[in-house]
Amino acid sequence: MLSFNDNDAQYIIVNGELESRDALESDGGTVTLPFEGSVVYEVIRFMGGKGLFVEDHFERLKKSFVLQDTECGIDINHFNEYASVLLSANEQTDCNLKIMTTGSDFVIYLSKKFYPGEEYYKNGVDTACIQIERPSPNAKIRRTEYIERIDEFKRTNGVFEAILMNRDGFITEGSRSNFFAVMKDRKDTVRTAPSDMVLEGVMRKYVIDICPAAGINISFEPLKYSELANAEALFLTGTSINVLPIAVLDDMKYGSSENITVRKIMNAFNDHIKEART
Repeated sequence: MLSFNDNDAQYIIVNGELESRDALESDGGTVTLPFEGSVVYEVIRFMGGKGLFVEDHFERLKKSFVLQDTECGIDINHFNEYASVLLSANEQTDCNLKIMTTGSDFVIYLSKKFYPGEEYYKNGVDTACIQIERPSPNAKIRRTEYIERIDEFKRTNGVFEAILMNRDGFITEGSRSNFFAVMKDRKDTVRTAPSDMVLEGVMRKYVIDICPAAGINISFEPLKYSELANAEALFLTGTSINVLPIAVLDDMKYGSSENITVRKIMNAFNDHIKEART
């Protein structure tokens, strides 16, 4: 069975059919569907009614199924049709659409989202490190126990994001984001964990792509927790946050939002988003 409580609109699509939340949700706003097997998911941001980097999200969706030696039962053309129906039925143009599928069954809906305001980019966000590893990090598989543990950790610590550290003391990624660092001795370079250690975020991909044109080098070298004292700036990338500076990681403070390298990346990425919307 698949249960979720992050639906944020009246209408949902289940296996190609438009359904009302009133018919599906139980007390507390939870939807339960008779899906069997592992659930792969993607969250795609829509701005002005247009999906951002939909092709990239579907390539990752298919990759997650390949890693499980199964096939994805929905293609991008059908998704685009369902997305158009959902946005129209819910009268929304700026939102996040989530697709969750076992390969044979699927649900698409507008998920609850948070788009950081200008002050978040100006001041940066607070984060905390948690030692946890996701099995098969390259596959975006829904794991309820992982979600619940991370959510509880963030609530307890009062932070915007949880930063994951593996058993060897390497920082890999955020719980719902990718992680980058600028070191004091290499200010023209950003470090990020190699692709085999993380879920390769779509926004991460585009940050990596735009860095050379901005005169910034990329080093695929995981950061040891013990190296954080030598970092000058840290930032996150993600579907809803784009490029977001980190102000605090545990008890360490950073001037990430004022860092020249981070500002260059933020500006270049924002320009890229504008181009993608046209």
